[in-house]
Amino acid sequence: MRPHPIERLACVLLTIAGLTLPLAAQAWGPQGHALIADIAAVHLTPHARTEVSRLLAADGHDRLDEIASWPDAIRHARPATAPWHYVDIPLEASAYNAARDCPHGDCVVARISYFAHVLADRSAPQAQRIEALKFLVHFVADVQQPLHAEDHDDRGGNDVKLSYFGHRSNLHRIWDSGIVDHALDLHVGRHYAIDYAPTRAAAARLDAGITPRECNEWRRGIHGARLSAAAVRWANQAHRLARRVAYADLPAPPRRNWSATYQRKTWPVVRRQILRGGVRLAAVLNTSLAR
Repeated sequence: MRPHPIERLACVLLTIAGLTLPLAAQAWGPQGHALIADIAAVHLTPHARTEVSRLLAADGHDRLDEIASWPDAIRHARPATAPWHYVDIPLEASAYNAARDCPHGDCVVARISYFAHVLADRSAPQAQRIEALKFLVHFVADVQQPLHAEDHDDRGGNDVKLSYFGHRSNLHRIWDSGIVDHALDLHVGRHYAIDYAPTRAAAARLDAGITPRECNEWRRGIHGARLSAAAVRWANQAHRLARRVAYADLPAPPRRNWSATYQRKTWPVVRRQILRGGVRLAAVLNTSLAR
């Protein structure tokens, strides 16, 4: 996936809970990333919660949702990190291939296990572990987003220009934020600031719908050396959703009165990916921060 064209413009600086957010939102958008972080916080073990709180406090924060979009905020200043947010699996390919899709480990699949290793290393400098926590919170969410796990020669859907519920957009941005914000009645403010109170309330409502069976299924195989294999499974799952839902349910032009139908088909998928992301993130943090 390639960044939105607007990302080439100068960044607008705005302090939001200690973060400097870029002009254009990335991945799930600030709401989606905050939702996943809030859901994850509920599923942390006591020990992981204590360690997360300690690292957050050392960085001037109180909650995971406050750092969830940090990797997007630094992309302009650190362009080498841009490929870490996605994995370009060809849309028609059957599955992830590391040699083809993740050269030099510069993709979200490889970076999840890398930063989990850094976070787990108690001998690493605290600043490195805090940064690893920030990247990990963001990337476990990113890999759940279907348009961050496919390549259709359209820059991850950014070149598919659309009007969604009367607003000019594109396919990637609709999956980043349009579907989420429309379903949950969440609104991004000026310079992509968000009101954490309604977002946290929405996360609590979503989390209440997770069953114990789903929890057990979604956190399966997330520990130690097996995390790399888990990240591959998540990418393959998101890739299938990109092919079977994001693109397959998109009507051919001219697209008239299509938004409500597409929203109805896609919101259950997006909702499930957000829930999976929260549970999986918690499992990664619980494993990385185990005694």
